[in-house]
Amino acid sequence: MAAVSFGAAIADQSAVILLYHRFGEDSYPTTNIRIEQLEAQIKQLKDGGYHFMALGDIAAKLKAKEQLPEKTITVAVDDAYKSVITHGWPRLKAAGIPMTLFVSTDPVDSASNQVSSNYMTWDDVRQLREEGVEIGHHSASHLHMPHAGLETSMADVRRASDRFKTELGKVPALFAYPYGEYDDAIKQAVEAEGFDAAFAQFSSPAATWSDPFALPRFPVNERYGEMQRFKLISQAMALPVSDVVPTATLLTEERNPPVYGFTVDDNVRGLSALACYPSHLGEPAELIRLGNRVEVRFDKAFPKGRNRINCTLPAGGGRWYWHGKFFLVPGGPLD
Repeated sequence: MAAVSFGAAIADQSAVILLYHRFGEDSYPTTNIRIEQLEAQIKQLKDGGYHFMALGDIAAKLKAKEQLPEKTITVAVDDAYKSVITHGWPRLKAAGIPMTLFVSTDPVDSASNQVSSNYMTWDDVRQLREEGVEIGHHSASHLHMPHAGLETSMADVRRASDRFKTELGKVPALFAYPYGEYDDAIKQAVEAEGFDAAFAQFSSPAATWSDPFALPRFPVNERYGEMQRFKLISQAMALPVSDVVPTATLLTEERNPPVYGFTVDDNVRGLSALACYPSHLGEPAELIRLGNRVEVRFDKAFPKGRNRINCTLPAGGGRWYWHGKFFLVPGGPLD
């Protein structure tokens, strides 16, 4: 048997989850993908040697610390806009690419009652389920959970669960945080609610060492939908890290900017080429290395709202290691 390189072994421990919202709704560039972009991306996925797998199966394997086929990838879609069933899913289905749809129940209720025409109806959701789409839970009102607080957030989740039971006969096993926002208390409550896994909204492959209740997804939209970036993220490998500090996502004024650090697996080579980019800076942060321990330092505090740090390292063969971290600073704009 041929020896397996370390790079291939690491790739087998992670998967890329692509996150979309709208398809062909060009008036909403921050959440939309243009049809010509989508078709080019589908061609890349079909021609690029990827392994397609349902999101629930990926989450189960990651949680069990089981290896995945190299270049495993899947598509997740949030919010159940009508353009998913009219433009997105028909193209993904024809290409044999699996899709998971995370549904917020209030907008679907409104569409079903003919109050809104921009969202799918429950009949649409049932049709997609019959065609093989995996249905996920995305709360009832698509609220900002950390802003709303734990009690209000979980009441909203349970209200949606009741609607799923009525309309689909059961509660979905997978949960996606609205806007990708969560804190430790909400994450623990979502796990206690009985979900199998939960998903955030920041750039990074999901790995066997990832928190199964804060799994990352790469957002894809028309502003960041060019093929160079798409190839980069779709072929990304999770940078194998441990001892990540801090683990918490919520930043108080006293802890902003965070003192952030992690340890990279000893088998990773070329660590001097690692670069980490805080989302609010136009340049990489300072890195302090003590062997394979990496400390990320910058002086400018994150602004209020959603923030992230992306760390990348060439992995060879045109692929990149990627490690992302989400931070939330209270008091940001609600959008």
